[in-house]
Amino acid sequence: MRDVLDLINALPFVRNHAVSVLELGEGMSVVSMPFDPLWSTPPDLFPTAMVGLVGDVAAISACFTKAPSGHACATLDFTVKNTGLARGEALRAEGRVLMAGKTVSVGAADVYVVRGGERHPCGTVLATARVYAVEKGR
Repeated sequence: MRDVLDLINALPFVRNHAVSVLELGEGMSVVSMPFDPLWSTPPDLFPTAMVGLVGDVAAISACFTKAPSGHACATLDFTVKNTGLARGEALRAEGRVLMAGKTVSVGAADVYVVRGGERHPCGTVLATARVYAVEKGR
């Protein structure tokens, strides 16, 4: 799991948006992103793009944990559905694998906004990943 975590944390868009992997286990992951006005929409909401970002990272990270040794996952596509206003201090996405394949995997994530220490549903993401062999030295 350490290799998976290192690869996810090394992604520039993950670092740039202060996304953190809080938990990573066999077929699951939990991801968080703090609110930043730079990535918000008026009035102080996480936009759908950010809900999708944390959901995608959670879903694909979960798929990555089921990939064969020497392989990684890259997003082919994802769909995000808003289920509530995303106004709060952080986003939290709980990802899981729905299908782990040799070339394609599918994951899902429930996304919550954390407000006043409580989490409230704000979205769901369904993501498809391409599973590919990682080149040595990369």
